[in-house]
Amino acid sequence: MDLRHYVRENQQVMDFVQHATPGVIDKYVGTLDYATARFNTILLKLSQDPLRADEHSNEIDECFNIIQRFHADTKRYLMWHHLFKPIMALKLHWAGTTQIPKIKFLLNKIHN
Repeated sequence: MDLRHYVRENQQVMDFVQHATPGVIDKYVGTLDYATARFNTILLKLSQDPLRADEHSNEIDECFNIIQRFHADTKRYLMWHHLFKPIMALKLHWAGTTQIPKIKFLLNKIHN
């Protein structure tokens, strides 16, 4: 399992967070920032212990996909017409309350 792949792919998300316009979508960018930081911490800890990385490979992949989907949906939210933004806001809220906590749960699981 190559953890560097996840870091390279998350670079786009980190660039998006860094260059996001303040005030427009702060809560979504903040969620992405925290999720990406936690995910990178997970990768850093697991890079020191390859056996544990193999044990958690499915969870790592799931967390990576959650971040990528949230990033894509946040970008869509910016591009969509104002009439459809409430639909995407609901989707982002759902992902933020049900999917993103899986990253924190994995971090706690690896940390302990």
